Amino acid sequence: MLRALLAIFRPMATIARELTTLRELYELDLGSRQPPLFRVTEKPNKRDTEVSYSGVEDLRPGYKRWFQPEDEEEEDVQS
Repeated sequence: MLRALLAIFRPMATIARELTTLRELYELDLGSRQPPLFRVTEKPNKRDTEVSYSGVEDLRPGYKRWFQPEDEEEEDVQS
């Protein structure tokens, strides 16, 4: 049983180092493009699955965004 667990967990450090190397290479590749691309990361929050566009903000409460269509015209067409 111990050997099975060691076989599973021993390579984890090697995998983590290689993933770190791949991430660094990927960021160098993004930085070398013209124009360079930068990855921006933020601390995740409750609304992290939300897509927003520059200058466009949906001011409706959260429950209305989930359960009601964005345009009132869509609601009239369906009924």
